[in-house]
Amino acid sequence: MRRRLYLCTLLVLQLALIVKLTPPLAHALSVDAAPGMAPGGWPAMLQLVATAAAVAGTSLALVFPGVALSRHRRGGVLRFLGMPRWAVTLALGGTAALGAGAFALVLVPLLPADEGMTAALIARPVVAGGLALATAGVLCAELLRRGAAAAHGAQASARRSSGRIEVTHPPELRTRGT
Repeated sequence: MRRRLYLCTLLVLQLALIVKLTPPLAHALSVDAAPGMAPGGWPAMLQLVATAAAVAGTSLALVFPGVALSRHRRGGVLRFLGMPRWAVTLALGGTAALGAGAFALVLVPLLPADEGMTAALIARPVVAGGLALATAGVLCAELLRRGAAAAHGAQASARRSSGRIEVTHPPELRTRGT
């Protein structure tokens, strides 16, 4: 159950990062990078390389939940088993806050003016905080994931696929060269 919720969290986080962070980052890149503004020659080439690095880094940061989701789909349950429970809980809690804030923002036009303004003033920070907590939880869960579960699964499958029994004792009947 927690694994499915975590996979849904990765999907929601991917969509939220694209919707909430892409426009401000695109604006920052167009203002800060300003490609084509440097004089010709080496300065223009350096500016172009720096702009390409900024676009590539931003793209990788925005697609991280999608990459994690694809690795979980490929790795199966063993990939999830090595994750710290507190980080998964943080990601799930952040996603719940993100959803609650987004739901409150949807309800704002239906409320009277005073209550709608109050709801909007509360919901926007809840959305931002939920997005930050979900991102922090996913990053911690993915970076602090223990490889023991995946290594154990690989070792067990390697043992089964061999089909050969190695004799080690008595030494005169040893089947290995060492």
